[in-house]
Formats: sequence, structure tokens, C-alpha cells
Amino acid sequence: MIKRLKVNVIDLSSLVYLIFAVIPLFTFDLKGPYWMYVIIFIIFTISYTALAIFTEVLSTKMIYTFLILHYIGITYLVYSVGPATSLFFFFSSFILPYVLKVKMKSIAFLIFIVVMLINFILIYVADPLSLGFIAVMHIAILLITVGNFKQSETIKMKNALEEKNKHINVLIAEQERNRIGQDLHDTLGHVFASSSIKSELAIKLIDSDSEKAKLQMIEVNNISKESLNKVRSIVNDLKIQSFEEEVASMETLLKNANLNFEFFNAELAKGISPAKQAILAMILREAINNVLKHAHATSVTGSLTETQNDITLTIIDNGIGMDDLKEHDLKSIKERVALMNGSIEIQSNHGLCISIKISRGDA
Repeated sequence: MIKRLKVNVIDLSSLVYLIFAVIPLFTFDLKGPYWMYVIIFIIFTISYTALAIFTEVLSTKMIYTFLILHYIGITYLVYSVGPATSLFFFFSSFILPYVLKVKMKSIAFLIFIVVMLINFILIYVADPLSLGFIAVMHIAILLITVGNFKQSETIKMKNALEEKNKHINVLIAEQERNRIGQDLHDTLGHVFASSSIKSELAIKLIDSDSEKAKLQMIEVNNISKESLNKVRSIVNDLKIQSFEEEVASMETLLKNANLNFEFFNAELAKGISPAKQAILAMILREAINNVLKHAHATSVTGSLTETQNDITLTIIDNGIGMDDLKEHDLKSIKERVALMNGSIEIQSNHGLCISIKISRGDA
């Protein structure tokens, strides 16, 4: 597979520094044979250009080859031109962490340290007066390189976390789709089966007992209406809105039902991904629906709290507790919590308290 070369202005601008290797070709202020410098200059220019521009199309083996040639070139420049050319090591502070993507505990970084040390000794022997300045610059280069390594690791971890969260969001969406599909299957399957049986029975009774046939058709009508409401409820679950919007919707719903409602720190939901917000909103909606159906409560209080790694949704009502709340009423909530690898805690004491903890993940 052929890789496409992408060149930007920053890559090209780094070639400007080659001017410091070009100038000695015209000043002839060199140690050693001129022809040797020309050969080293050509090798150095090719390796420097390859590392600056062509790394995307080069194999790892070729990149390491050019890196070694690059270090040989720097060492000869230090010997032939002067200590200042050791500043070409600044280029390695970028190429090692961001292009080769190696770690500090790697052969490439070890080679870099060894070559810098060799050049430092060479400068000490050839030009001890410049040793202080070069020592400061070499320390600066090392500190910048270490800083770039740490930044590169941070970027890698962030990218890995983003990829993980994308995968989690896909799984959440897939499982939610399967759940909704199962809900539709269960609801519509029951409707069509019941309607079919009762319609057939009504057809058989229509001539012999019209009153019973009429009752069967009334039941068919009632089943259809009930199922329509269930389908509408499922469709409403598909509507994606932010957690704060869901809190506002629930506030309106409970106000219309003459229940007091307070919710604290809803804005903390902005710290989790939209997919998790949507599922948390569905959990809130389902919990509120359970309160309206079973709790006989007069007030509901909700809140979000957070730690560095987790966010917790708490919903409390002052109703009758778990006595009339059957297991299947919480099944859907538990399934949604499981989708996010969260935990749920339920307490029933003068009302019901549901506490759901999930990982914050990436925003």
C-alpha cells in the first residue's frame, strides 16, 4: 500500500536551519578535508530532509537509518565547523517523541543521549572555552526532549481514551437499539396475537351472539389504544435530548401532576458524553414515571454529584417505598445502568431513594 506524502509549512520551515551547514561550504573555515565535508554535508542534508518531511512514507527501519546518519552528520559538523552546530540536536527533541513515537526507555533515546555525550566530550577537547554555553544548551535540549516525551504520552493516553469511549458509545447505542427492538417486538407481538384471536372469535360469534362479538371488538379496540400508548412511549425514548432538557421536561410533568420537584446540579451532566447523558435522561424519566404510577408521593428531589472519576444520580421521593413497586418496574433502569457499567443502590425507608453511579469517562 502506497502512503501519501503530506507536507506542511512547518515541515518545510525546519529546512531553513540547513543554512548553518551550507555557510561553511563558502567560507572554507573548516577542519579536515573539504571533500570530506561536502560528502558529510550531502549525507546530513538528505537525512535531515528525510526526517523533516518524508517520515510518513518511510518505513521504521529507514527512519532509524536516517536518524543514525543524522547523528553522524552532527558529530562531524561539531568537529569540522564548531560547537554551535551541536544545536542541531534540538531537532531530535521533536523527532523522537512525535515522529518515531518512542518512549524515554528506548534504544533511540539512548542513542540520542550517547551521541550528545560524545559531542560534549569532543567539544571539551577541541574548544573548552565554549563548554559552559554548550553545556547549558545541551541541558535545555534534554529538558525540552523530556517535556515533549511527557506531552506525547499524554496525547497518546487521551487519544486511547477517546477511542475507548467511542467504542463504548457504539456498544451502548447497539444495546439500546436491541432493547428498543425487543420492546417493540414484545409490545406489537402481544397486540397482533391478542387482536387476531379476539377478531377471529368475534367473526365466529357475530351471527350467533352479536353482544359477545361486540364485547370482543371493544377489547380489540382497547388493546389497540393501550398498545399505541406503549409505542408512543418507546418512540419518546428514542428522542435524544440533553440531561438538563430532560430535567426541565420532568419538572413540567410533575408540576402538572401537582408534585413538588427540585433538582440540583443538573449542569454536571455536561461532563459526560452525549450518549451517557441520553441514557441517564432515560433513567430519570423512567424513575419519575415509577413515582407517578406507584409511589403516591407529594415531592421528588433529584441531584447530580461528582468525583474525579464518577458521577452519581440520586432520586428521592416521599412515597410509600418499595411495597407496591415490582421488580419489573426497575428492570429497565437496571439494564440501562448495566449498559454504562454503572452501579445502582436502592433504599426504601419512608419513600424510595435510587442512587446510580457511573464513570465520568470523556466529555
